[in-house]
Amino acid sequence: MSRTRPRPMSYVDRHLLRHERVLYRARLSRAVFAWPAGLLLVALGLPLVAGATPGLSALLALIAAGYAAAAWMRYAGSEFAVTDQRVIMKVGMLRRRCLELMLDRVEGLMVEQDVFGRLLDFGSVSIIGTGGTREPFQQIADPLGLRRALQQQIARHRNAGPHQPRAAA
Repeated sequence: MSRTRPRPMSYVDRHLLRHERVLYRARLSRAVFAWPAGLLLVALGLPLVAGATPGLSALLALIAAGYAAAAWMRYAGSEFAVTDQRVIMKVGMLRRRCLELMLDRVEGLMVEQDVFGRLLDFGSVSIIGTGGTREPFQQIADPLGLRRALQQQIARHRNAGPHQPRAAA
C-alpha cells in the first residue's frame, strides 16, 4: 500500500485573507538553471577539448552542483499570485523577500524582457505601488500572462466601486 505525504501548503495559500481567492499563479522560469547547466557542460567538455586534468573538471562540476542547488532553492521557494484582492509575490527559502499589495495600491506595472527572455518566455516584473515604491522580481515565467491577469483584476476592482461586491475572474 502506498502512502503519499500531504503536500505542504504554499505561502500564498497560508496567507490568504478571508474569502480571498487565487485567480492566477506564476512561477520562476526554468532559465534559473541555465548558468549551472552551462557550467556543468563546460566541466564535462573541458577534458575532451582542452585536455584539462580530471581534477579541474571535478572542481567545476562541484561548483556547478552548488549553483544548481542554490537555483533549485530559489526556484522552489518562489511564488507569485494574483488574487481577487491582492498581488502576492514571494522569493526565497532561507532568505525570504515578499510583497503583498492590495490591488487599489498598485499604480503601475512594468515588464522587461531581453532577447533570451522573449525567446524563452521569461522576464522581470516590477510592481509600482502608491508613493512610487518599485519592487522588481526577476526571471518570472510568462511575465506577460502575469501582467495581463493583474491588469484585468485591477480593472475589475476599480470598476466594482467601493461598496459593490467584486466580481471574480
